[in-house]
Amino acid sequence: MTAKEAVRQACKARRAALSVEVCQKWTQSLTNVIISLPAYKKAHSVMAYLAMPKEANLDVLIEHAIKDGKEVYVPVCVDKTTMIAVRLYDIQDVVYGVLNIRVPREPYRVIAPKDLDLILVPGAGFDRYGGRMGMGNGYYDRFLKELSPSQYMGVAWTQQIMDEPIPMDEHDQRMPMVATEQGVIEL
Repeated sequence: MTAKEAVRQACKARRAALSVEVCQKWTQSLTNVIISLPAYKKAHSVMAYLAMPKEANLDVLIEHAIKDGKEVYVPVCVDKTTMIAVRLYDIQDVVYGVLNIRVPREPYRVIAPKDLDLILVPGAGFDRYGGRMGMGNGYYDRFLKELSPSQYMGVAWTQQIMDEPIPMDEHDQRMPMVATEQGVIEL
């Protein structure tokens, strides 16, 4: 196992150790932190994600953004290397796709990454230097590579923030900040 894979497994274990109840309790705090950010307030189009169990959950944020008149997009992986941003009109209007991940029903309305005002990026873990540990497939790294860091930020539970630097490869995208249930960590 590589050092990077060992860190990924440690990050996943940290998240797996959280209880579903605690994660549900933190969701409203996380939502409040994000909706208070100037980047969120001025954004017309927001890319969020439909969380897996124990992942930093954005469901309440998504509902808030839709009610607020924002265009909300979520990721859909269309093959082993490509992720697209698909418009989500109603958080209830989803189906379960690959790996039991929720995705909007087809037909899809897709937006180009450069046309998104704010992209909320999940991760297995983050460090205090902007490092992000994804799930290992590189979807977000490829999606973000042409964008300005002002367009995106990480999202995680505070327990997912590591003090030690995460091993990064040259194609890995660093985060300018991470929103957690306890506030924003500027990196």
